[in-house]
Amino acid sequence: MAAKSTEELLLKIEELENSLAESEQLIEAIKAGEVDAFAVNSNDKAEVYTLQSGDYAYRVLIEKFGEGALNLTEDGLIVYTNTYFYELLNLAYENVVGSFFTDFIDEGSKKTFTNLFQKSLKGSSKGEINLYVNEKIIPVYISLTSLQPKLATVGVIITDLSEKKKNEEIILKYQQDLELKNLELLQSNNELASFTYIASHDLQEPLRKIQTFSNRILDKEDGNFPANISDYFQRIISASERMQNLIVGLLNYSRTNTAEVIYTPTSLNSIIDEVKTNLSELLEEHQVSMEISALPVLNIVPLQFNQLFSNIILNAIKYKKQNTKPVIKITAVMADAAELQTNNTAACNYWKIKISDNGIGFEQQYADKIFELFQRLHGRNEYEGTGLGLAICRKIVQNHHGFIKAEGKPDVGATFIIYLPSL
Repeated sequence: MAAKSTEELLLKIEELENSLAESEQLIEAIKAGEVDAFAVNSNDKAEVYTLQSGDYAYRVLIEKFGEGALNLTEDGLIVYTNTYFYELLNLAYENVVGSFFTDFIDEGSKKTFTNLFQKSLKGSSKGEINLYVNEKIIPVYISLTSLQPKLATVGVIITDLSEKKKNEEIILKYQQDLELKNLELLQSNNELASFTYIASHDLQEPLRKIQTFSNRILDKEDGNFPANISDYFQRIISASERMQNLIVGLLNYSRTNTAEVIYTPTSLNSIIDEVKTNLSELLEEHQVSMEISALPVLNIVPLQFNQLFSNIILNAIKYKKQNTKPVIKITAVMADAAELQTNNTAACNYWKIKISDNGIGFEQQYADKIFELFQRLHGRNEYEGTGLGLAICRKIVQNHHGFIKAEGKPDVGATFIIYLPSL
């Protein structure tokens, strides 16, 4: 019996020696970086967990992770942290590992974290909390997952929300500023509506009286006036007429900004027919020849397009060449992607409408200027006008989600190209 006990003791000693040798090899492997490990205190006993082969590679990945990664015991003690997390806290590694995670949570978020943590012990949970370190609040998003049954810990992934919150504050400020600007714009629109009413009535009435009484004086006393006095009255009448035309032009421009319009599927050929009827006397007087191809049906505000075509046709008549009968050509084709400067075929469903004349034309460098308010390429003594006609045309096209451009050559003519979305 004693001999048998000796044999058992010798076997036990041999097992212990083998186990010690394995432990020493493991310690050497851990020191050499071949095996990773961490300790967990459980039931008053320290247990060493190791990560080998594929698990070790995963640990290296976690170390390089662009987010915080932690392991917490069921009591919330931090037993592992990657570099990202303790650098986020701006603390040393030894000041983080071995501490309770709640030590780094803002007081207002502790209840939220407790609920998330208790839920994660049975599975997983996610939410937003605030960390608080060195009098600095760090908003984070945390994802918690129980590592049971392999490990008696909870894995935590932490995403820093500082930049996101900062951007949200900037966006919120922009939204508040935009709301303020919208209120200011609404006030400006109301003031513009008041101005439109005043311009329609109060400003034009004194001008009409100036014209009426000036004409009456000339009709009655013209023969009794010296030549220079009659000239003065003619200048007064001419100036008041220009002022009235300018007011009417501004009114027309302001009306194109209104949102209270109704878009109707309308044939552009029918609009051109109306314009030709309205301008028939002027077209006959200047012997204008018009060549019009088949035009599309578009969803438009008919009154605005009547004004658009009228302005461009009147522009062609005004800037016709001496001793040359005006010829106006209007065509329409579908636009291609190259013209619209887009590769999106869905955005290419646009009509290209060209209105060309054989007038005096213009230098191409002025192609954008002619659409600006009050811009003129010629003096008032050469050609009458307010400088609003083409600006109104551009505004009308913009109202219809299109765009307009001009091409010109001196002594050859001008071409206005309008791009409008199809039905």
